[in-house]
Amino acid sequence: MGVLVTGDLHGPTDIHKLSASQFPLGRTLTKDDYLIVAGDFGLVWNFGAEELWWRDWLENRPWTTLFVDGNHENHEALSSMPVTEWHGGLVHRVSPSVIHLMRGEVFDLDGSSVFVMGGGTSVDRAWRVPGESWWPQEMPSDEELERGRANLDARGWKVDYVVTHECATSVIPACYDGEVRQGADRLTEWFDGLEHALLFKLWYFGHHHADRAIGPDHRCLYYDIVRLGELADVES
Repeated sequence: MGVLVTGDLHGPTDIHKLSASQFPLGRTLTKDDYLIVAGDFGLVWNFGAEELWWRDWLENRPWTTLFVDGNHENHEALSSMPVTEWHGGLVHRVSPSVIHLMRGEVFDLDGSSVFVMGGGTSVDRAWRVPGESWWPQEMPSDEELERGRANLDARGWKVDYVVTHECATSVIPACYDGEVRQGADRLTEWFDGLEHALLFKLWYFGHHHADRAIGPDHRCLYYDIVRLGELADVES
């Protein structure tokens, strides 16, 4: 099967899309197959009983779960985890088969190169509590963006796929049918530069709570699950 990609989990809120009833294909996968969550993973949060139950549930699925971080994460908890190298890039291993793909890294997965960059802006920041439900590290630091550039330099600014939480400023309007709920920020502008400088086949992202293909080479994901290299969702 190889590599699959889906959108935000928000911890227990949207994890049910990975249940056997909604994702029967999952029963045919193995630990050598990867499911990438495009940000807002949300299961490294407060280490409460419900969170740990769901994290254990995910650990015991047939596949290996990978995730980029979103804006709604406990970034302090994530950054406190030991850093290791895995498939060509740096990761935080939450558990044996639940792995955080760190910002700006390039991974070699099932014969394909995948550049990742987590982070994004919380449009609901005003209703969140710093250090409890919101962390300023939601936005990549200058050092993380520079590491991304350096890793792309090493690849000659050519990868097969891009997986992020946010997307470029130029892509945001296509995620909405009506009024756009989010404007540009430092990260979306950085992604605009990446759109012009990086040679890639397909770019997958979450964050905007929509499921749609945008042009021939971008896919916004929320509930849908797609195979890496494809735009259409997998068949049940």
